[in-house]
Formats: sequence, C-alpha cells, structure tokens
Amino acid sequence: MPYIKVINGVMQEFNAAGVNTGKVSGIGLNAHAYLEHRQWSVNAPLAPDPKTPDYSTDLPYLAANGFKYLQVMLAPFKGKDGYWNWGEVVGEPKFATDNTLTDVNIKDSYWLAITALLDCALANGIGIIACPFWNPYAVPQLVGEAGPAGATKDEQAAVARVALVNPQSKTRRYMRAFARAFAQHYSNHAGIAAWMAAQELMGVTGISLTATREIIQETAQLLRDNDGLARMISSGNAGIAHTSPRQGSLQQYVTETLPFVNPDPVDCLCENLFPGNEYVSSALGSSADLPADFVSSSLAYLQVMQRAAHALGKPYYLGSFCLSQKQELALQDTERQDNLHALLSAIRRTGVQLACYWDWNGGKPMEVDGLNLVETPAYSNGRKAVWDALRGEDAMRPAPPTPCFGVKKTLQFQPGLMLTVPSSVRYESADFSLSYCIRQQAFSTMVGRGGAFVARQANLKGWTLLTQDIQTFLFLLNSAGAGFNNNGHGVNVDSANRWFRCTYTVKHDGSISLYVDDFLMSQGSKMVTPFVQAIGAPLVIGRTVDALEQGAPAWQLSDVILYDRVLTPKEVYDYGQYGIVHRPVGRWKLDGDLEDSSGFGNHASTPGGLTYVNVG
Repeated sequence: MPYIKVINGVMQEFNAAGVNTGKVSGIGLNAHAYLEHRQWSVNAPLAPDPKTPDYSTDLPYLAANGFKYLQVMLAPFKGKDGYWNWGEVVGEPKFATDNTLTDVNIKDSYWLAITALLDCALANGIGIIACPFWNPYAVPQLVGEAGPAGATKDEQAAVARVALVNPQSKTRRYMRAFARAFAQHYSNHAGIAAWMAAQELMGVTGISLTATREIIQETAQLLRDNDGLARMISSGNAGIAHTSPRQGSLQQYVTETLPFVNPDPVDCLCENLFPGNEYVSSALGSSADLPADFVSSSLAYLQVMQRAAHALGKPYYLGSFCLSQKQELALQDTERQDNLHALLSAIRRTGVQLACYWDWNGGKPMEVDGLNLVETPAYSNGRKAVWDALRGEDAMRPAPPTPCFGVKKTLQFQPGLMLTVPSSVRYESADFSLSYCIRQQAFSTMVGRGGAFVARQANLKGWTLLTQDIQTFLFLLNSAGAGFNNNGHGVNVDSANRWFRCTYTVKHDGSISLYVDDFLMSQGSKMVTPFVQAIGAPLVIGRTVDALEQGAPAWQLSDVILYDRVLTPKEVYDYGQYGIVHRPVGRWKLDGDLEDSSGFGNHASTPGGLTYVNVG
C-alpha cells in the first residue's frame, strides 16, 4: 500500500482497501537488492549493516520520511552462475525435447521470501514497484541458452541474444510462464504498487527495437491479464542509450522510438536518466570546461518528454535518475547539489507524477560507482547532501492546486454578457501576458466558428482571445489587420465541465507561448509583420451572440490577469502552485464583483444582469 492505476492518462493512488486516494505525486527510490541482502530468505540478517541493509529496518524509516514507492528486483540477477542464482533461488524449469515448458517449478521458499517483503511494505504504507526481469541475460543463463561453459562473456551474450529474439526459445517460453505465474500469485496483494515488464532490455542486450517491443508487450499483456487490481505497468525503460554524439534526433526519439517501445498495455512512457544524458545538460562529459554558474537543462528536456507522453495519452514515469559522485566533482556540486535541486524542481514544475532515485541503500557494491545514496539511520549517511535534496522543498510535492485561488464565487457567462474595462496606458506594452481560469460546461453548437471572449483591439490593431467549441486561440493583429493564430490548448487536453488555468505570454515580435495548468503546451514563431498594440482601447470580456448559435452553453471565467511583460516560467509556476501573482497591471477575480484587485483600480462594468455561482 499504496498501489497505482493509470486512469485517463493520470497515475491514481489506491489504498489497500481499493479506495482512490488521489493523484500520485512524489519521489520514489530504487532499492534493487533487498532480497539479495537476505540471501533470498524470509529471515533477516542477524545484524543489518551497510553491506547488507535490510527492509525491516529501512521501510519504517522511509515511511516516516514520506516515501511511498520503492522499485525492487524480485528475481535473482544471475541465471546459473554466481551467488544465489535464479535456478538455486527460484527453481530449475523443466522442458521437453521440443522446447515445450513442462514445469515452471517455482519453489515455495521463493514465494515466501517475496511475500515477506510485500507484507512488510504493506504494513508500512509503502508500495513495491516489482520487476521480475532485472537482468535480461539471467533467463538465457538459467535455461542453458547463453553459450557453452568456457565461452567469453561476449560470446555468451551473443548466444543469449539469439534466444531472446526467438519467441519459441526456452528463454521466451520460460519468461512468459514466469510472468504469468508471478502476476497470478500476487494478483490481489496490495503490497505491489506497479509492475515493470523489463529493465533496460535493449540497452543491456543490444537487441533490435522490434524484438524489444515484442518482449515488453507480451510480458505486459500477461501481467495485465493476470492482475486482479489492474495496476500500472511500465516498460521498465527499454534502455535506449543516450549517446554522444547522438545517433538520432530528439524528434525521432520522441515521435518514433519511445512510442514503439512503450506499447499498450504498457500504461506509461518510461525513461531512465543516468550519467551522461540530459540530466547534466546535453551529455557534457566529466572533462568539459564548465562555467561556474552551470545549471542543468533538465526543465526543457522534461517538457519535451511530458508532451510526448501526453501525445500517447500516458503519464511520464521517470524510472531512475541520478548523478555519480564523479560528475558531482566535475560540476563542483558535491555539497549544494544545485543540479539535483534543478532536476527536482523541473520534475515538479512539469508535472512528472513519479520519479525514482537510484540508489537507496544499495550496500557496499554500489559504492564502487559512487552511486550509493544513503544508509539506514543507524549508520553514517555518506550522501547527506543528496538525501537532504530529495527530502527538501523541491522534492516535496504539494497537492494539486485549486484552479481559482481565493475565489469563492465566479461569473456564469453566456453569449451576450459583456464586461468592459476602461482603457489604460498600462495595457499598451507590446510585450504582455494574459492569464485566466475557465470552465466550459459543454461543447458549443457552433462547430468550426470562433468567437472573441477576451479582447483588446481597435483600428485593426491589438489582440483577441477566441473560443471555438472548448478550445482557445490567441489572435494577434498588425496595422494591416492580418494576424497570427496560436493554436490554443486544443481538444487533446480539453474536457467539458473542468477548470483549466491558462496563461498566454506574448513578445513584441508576435511569438506566443501557452501554458495550461502551468505546463508549457506550445510556442509560436514570430509574425512576419510585427504585432501592434491597440492604443486607447478598452478591455472587453465576454462574447457576443452569433446568428448561427443554437442553445450555446454557459461557461465560467475567473481570475483574469493582465501583465505588461512576458512572464517567466517561474512566474507562471508560482501562480499555479502557490497563488503568487507578480506585478500585474490588471486583475479581475470576478469573485462576486467586477473590481480590479491589481491596486490600479480599473474596475469593469456591464449593462446587463450578472449571475454568480460557487466555484467547485
């Protein structure tokens, strides 16, 4: 507890009783080796220490610190060779001579070890994101399809790849049987928060995109078909390695590769951001000559990923992220953790619902790579600066904000209701921004026809905000009456009877940016003929009656704010998350009155009757 289901493209959180408790919002951790540390036993070590941290000690501590989700490896990393391998822990499967699997042969002791972890997680209010296939080569090793004894590691990997891409191999037959058995065994155990269909499958093996997709899709389908709680399934990150120089464009990666390797029934677009990728800004190497004020460019990258996920109708899941100590030294950022704070802030600002940090309490082996995060409370915390960042203000995720800050009532509009705000020189800057909250209760009957509902224009100059159905478009005019139409926030995110917070920012060259619920949705190019502001024109809020309108719906508008400059992303975010309004030139909350609360007192008026309704 809790566990995650994706509903209409949003991660929703459910408790052990199956009650939806709201949207997922927070930072998780990767605790990959908990069962390795226990030697795949129900019994805990006699005395947990930094080399063998134990979940019985960790989980209460993590719950007290607000962590809800842990990503854990739930099958051995090795197939036959090495310590506590798959065959020894899980059991040796049996096959007929034609590769038919006759007995998956899973040991009772294995199920008991997994169940003990899940029961402990459930008791502490923590959900385990379960990965049954952490090392793609483990199963070929298990079933004897990873090359002969004495072969080199590369030779064994080459043979294992052949088995992985063959749907009729022992490897693939066992993977299907094991995924089905695992999902069936924990079909209704709420200690599992979500599933991972694989882990860095392509990045580790180098198999083709087509084979990667096939394995992920068939595994995900088996998990879905045998899961009584319909929990979220991630691809576990297909492992498309970020390379320098890049092997393809970001556009190609976003529009082709990511959708292909996150197929239905995978519920989310999953990526891992590890050293050498966009987390540290365009894959700068540790030897790069970095400026003293260098800061990660993760905000722009996560905005791109969020748009890609939105286009797929799925949430974006940041399965793992980290910086190595080597990189922190190169960035001169071991103590302040400016780049980690920048990423955490970008995660929150772009609406990433869940991101898991690598690595929590990995034990002594992880220290070799300088990635160990923190130890249990009884031991010294070697990465205190990282821990403090993860538990700091940037990482603490507030509940989703209400759409209209401090507004209890709002105007009920219908075609013909018009408000007029007297002209002001404060409204005549060629750089400006417009923010408002809107809820439309149904689609308009005027399909394909737009009508102005907020406008400031005169003599073929100025701007107008149009509504068509329940989309919005900002139209800028030049002195010739021509304009530029920014393509609104569109049907992909609109739904009837729901509040949206929209902010348009406009530069004097006519380029427009649109934020919806604080997320940058689109950016327009410059106008060929520059935009020209209207002089001496009033601001008009409302819409006239169109002759073709038949029973057009009522709609609600709240907190209209006008600025004489281009808002920064932070200013947009500060309003959306905290209700902070930075230096407006006009603000009309429409909260039972028509007053301008900006301090300039330019109040609106109307000749018609007004109807105020409760915001809800």
